[in-house]
Amino acid sequence: MNRSPDKRGTTKKRGTTRKRGTTRKRGTTRNRGTTRNRSTAGSTREAVLAFIVGRESEGRPATVREIADELGLSSPASVHRHLRNLESRGQVVRDPSAGSRSWRALTEVASGVPVVGHIAAGEPIENCLACGDPPETWLPLRSQAFVGSGDLVALRVEGMSMRDAGILSGDYAIIRCQPEVENGEIAAITVDGEGTLKRWSRRGSQIRLEGANPDFPTIDLSKGKGTVEVFGRLVGVIRWFPS
Repeated sequence: MNRSPDKRGTTKKRGTTRKRGTTRKRGTTRNRGTTRNRSTAGSTREAVLAFIVGRESEGRPATVREIADELGLSSPASVHRHLRNLESRGQVVRDPSAGSRSWRALTEVASGVPVVGHIAAGEPIENCLACGDPPETWLPLRSQAFVGSGDLVALRVEGMSMRDAGILSGDYAIIRCQPEVENGEIAAITVDGEGTLKRWSRRGSQIRLEGANPDFPTIDLSKGKGTVEVFGRLVGVIRWFPS
């Protein structure tokens, strides 16, 4: 008679099953949500980059609002967070002159042409690379899109001396760096250290640098008159239109 209550009492020890309530500690699985957040952030970041690349291939870079709408993001602020992350990884760059369509991809699809400075009449040609400084920004362009071979750089045009050739102040002149050009080609040139973008012509010792605007006279240089150096040949012009 005494054994049965003792055995039954052991059922109280089985009450230790309550300790199995430590399964509640498994609620730490909530922490796993952080890995999910990281995974989600990574996939969203990749989606942002893919959308930017896709829109560039269509010739119309995406705005922050378009990225938010496409990916279902709650606000432009969340897009900017992903863009800053991509920028820190060297995958995108912002072109401050492009208004709301300022973000460009720096990937194998759009490797870019470096903007190294500006070219303006009466001033030296700026080239930050020659000084060991990084480019101001990058233009999302493939070098294969331009004729010839050699290094490409972009210079911001200041002035209207080549207006009638379709080159306006604020445009980006895409220059293929080379020490010589053919007659009739437009080139970035320095005369006694001062830069200019003009059409090159040479006959014997006579050099003519012609503008494309009647308000700017042709520059005639004979041998011994000034030191002339060719910075490179113009192979393209890029103009960003405001959105």
